[in-house]
Amino acid sequence: MRIKDIAILNPIYSGQDLENEEVSFSPMECLRYDVLRTYSIPFSQAKGKYTYFGNNDVLFAKVTPCFENLNTAIARNLLNGVGFGSSEINVLRPKENISLRYIFYLVCSKRFIDNGCASMCGVGGLKRVSPRAINTFEFDLPSLATQKTIASYLDKKCGKIGCEIDLLERKVDAYKRLRCSIINRAVTRGINLDISLKSSGLRWIFYIPVHWQIGRIRNFFDYRNEKVSENDFMPLSVSKKGVVPQMENVAKSTAVGDTRKKVCKEDFVVNSRSDRKGSCGISPMDGSVSLIYIVLEPKYIDPTFVNYYFRCNDWIEEFYRNGKGIVADLWTTNYSVMRNIEIAVPPYAEQKQIAAYLDDKCGKIDTLIEKIGIKIERLKELKRSLINEVVTGKRAINTLEA
Repeated sequence: MRIKDIAILNPIYSGQDLENEEVSFSPMECLRYDVLRTYSIPFSQAKGKYTYFGNNDVLFAKVTPCFENLNTAIARNLLNGVGFGSSEINVLRPKENISLRYIFYLVCSKRFIDNGCASMCGVGGLKRVSPRAINTFEFDLPSLATQKTIASYLDKKCGKIGCEIDLLERKVDAYKRLRCSIINRAVTRGINLDISLKSSGLRWIFYIPVHWQIGRIRNFFDYRNEKVSENDFMPLSVSKKGVVPQMENVAKSTAVGDTRKKVCKEDFVVNSRSDRKGSCGISPMDGSVSLIYIVLEPKYIDPTFVNYYFRCNDWIEEFYRNGKGIVADLWTTNYSVMRNIEIAVPPYAEQKQIAAYLDDKCGKIDTLIEKIGIKIERLKELKRSLINEVVTGKRAINTLEA
């Protein structure tokens, strides 16, 4: 049996024109394992622009790594029974006499994933699974009664594993919030809890230690705006995790000449766009970044302290609050504005003490998060293996548990 024998891949909308009535919309980031979060959007704004799906359709990611991470869910309770989503979502509409949950688990099976990954092509990091590989995927289809038994069994077993994963992920979220809280407190109040405070006059920090200095960004940094070629200076990527070498499989720009900004070791780099909030960090190496980034050379401020200071949530909100634009995706904070934003900074020696304190505290939290992450990945792999073995018939199931 092949997928195309039991389901329609990416059906076309053939219903009535709903004009400006609301329908459901799901961006790629709202597609998770067995969970689909949706927003409302006027039908007229969605039809013809986004991927269509209906109630009881199986949705899964086209791109890696989402495809491999089981970003798969069943669409339910859609507004007016109609949904639209990211163009990076595939849709399977099961035909008659097929168990919906069985199809869901089939798409989550290792055999299906491996088959799709082998067919992937594309430029850069976003490679897409081939539609032909999906349609021609071959498998043994059991009777409808057996499909339902398998699906019921996996619902129970995967549900238990899912509860364990959810608990661990909540722990990770709690540790991350604690980490942010510790950073926020240390870089805005210091680590001496007995120190006297004064009013700062700043809208994003109300009170600061009495001996801290207030100054503009331009007082502590030099602006680096030297244009260079990516052929001469290694391309760097900037995310919420910091500055790292750009992945080798990311396509290089086709532009000719000096089309990037130079970055030196210990420069601070920040994405000025609001759709990348918190993407910044001190660079551990020389290289180059996109022209949309702001590159600053620390002069009278410790780079390690800076790395924490400008990743503090209060600062991030203040930074983008000073931007301007038309819509959220185009909201930008330029250096001409950033340079005049006031910040409160402790003496240099205290900056280093705060940085060392945060290195220690955050290091311990990061170790805990990493250990929990390993447990989560093991549980996810257990779930993948369980699904694959049951769907492919390699593991016999106890019908009393189904």
